[in-house]
Amino acid sequence: MRGFLQYLRNSRAELGRVTWPTRNEVFQATQATLVFVLLTVLFLLIADTSLGNLIRLLIEGI
Repeated sequence: MRGFLQYLRNSRAELGRVTWPTRNEVFQATQATLVFVLLTVLFLLIADTSLGNLIRLLIEGI
């Protein structure tokens, strides 16, 4: 039990040394993530539509 209490004390001390991001940094990181997700969605939409149309043309052409 003594080891567990020491672990909790060490964990709390370690959390005190953490440099937490500011509100502005979190906002900027969130914006960057959303832009990346949007670009990925657009890429996958275009790729899926294009490949779907290509496959449909190949199947109908046979």
